Amino acid sequence: MLSDRQKLVLKAIIEEYVTSQEPVGSKILTEKPYLAFSSATLRNEMQELEETGYLKKTHTSSGRIPSDIGYRYYLEHLFIRDNDVTEYYKYVDEILDNRYLSKDDVIKKLVTFISDLTGYYAAIVGSTSDLAKVYKLEIVPLSDSEAVLLIVTNAGEVEHQKIYIPNGYKMDDLMRIIGMFDTAMYGHSIYEIRDILSKEAAKPRIRQMVDFQDDILNFMIKAFERFLHGSTYDAGLSKLLNQPEFQDYQRMQKLIKAVDSEEFLDMVADLNSGLKITVGTENKNEGFKECSIISLPYAINNNESGTIVLVGPTRMNYRATVPLIEYIARSMKKLDRR
Repeated sequence: MLSDRQKLVLKAIIEEYVTSQEPVGSKILTEKPYLAFSSATLRNEMQELEETGYLKKTHTSSGRIPSDIGYRYYLEHLFIRDNDVTEYYKYVDEILDNRYLSKDDVIKKLVTFISDLTGYYAAIVGSTSDLAKVYKLEIVPLSDSEAVLLIVTNAGEVEHQKIYIPNGYKMDDLMRIIGMFDTAMYGHSIYEIRDILSKEAAKPRIRQMVDFQDDILNFMIKAFERFLHGSTYDAGLSKLLNQPEFQDYQRMQKLIKAVDSEEFLDMVADLNSGLKITVGTENKNEGFKECSIISLPYAINNNESGTIVLVGPTRMNYRATVPLIEYIARSMKKLDRR
């Protein structure tokens, strides 16, 4: 249990470190008007916070920096949203109210705005409606050996996947199999598709084309998985990599791999979680051990929803970024019927 003075010291160190990016010493703390204590008293409190795991000392400085435990305590007990960030809300409104932009263009501009303003990696992940059903499968031949499979839902969403025809099979074979799947899938929710694919693939008339149908199943599963994840608009990975924490080449590689992983989208696209912030080692993926991830669901209407995600160093400016993300999530309703 932290004392009131320790809470003030921890809060001051975190907010100073966010701004300065340098380990914080007692001398800097004595300059804070709300820390009217002697330098010796502050050093003692810092030592206690270090021993209890809320702070840690770097090898290059006598000052302290927050630990993941310190950040977690700050977020749960000491964190106050910064009202100054409201001056940026008008720019969010300008993007959302621009009737000359398509919905996709608005989301692209929003995600770029978030990244440019924060200097972090931002993503807006859309999700397909639970009500979306398969309307049509269609093959568009590109040559004798390749074609594009189009999957259309009743909501007008379209996903495509290139399919290659192996030796020994013809375009007619592909179109015949797709026709069978089309009939079986029509009117079914995209969440039912994997089961339907498995059942159809087991039927003798398709099973006789074993090699070919396995290829097609893999291509179709990839396409439908993109529906389940929804569209992803992102920006700012290079900005995040420019942060001091990620100048080490191995850390940079791990972070890039983590952002590109399917597990990352699964982790953040939980529409029932509300505001979620994971800090450093709370993230299961090794590539995010130096990061904090903020995720917040949004809803455009009853059928369209998704998640806004921000990835930054653990010393990210939570006071400013959280209210910004919250305002954007609330404002996404403006995209309804665009």
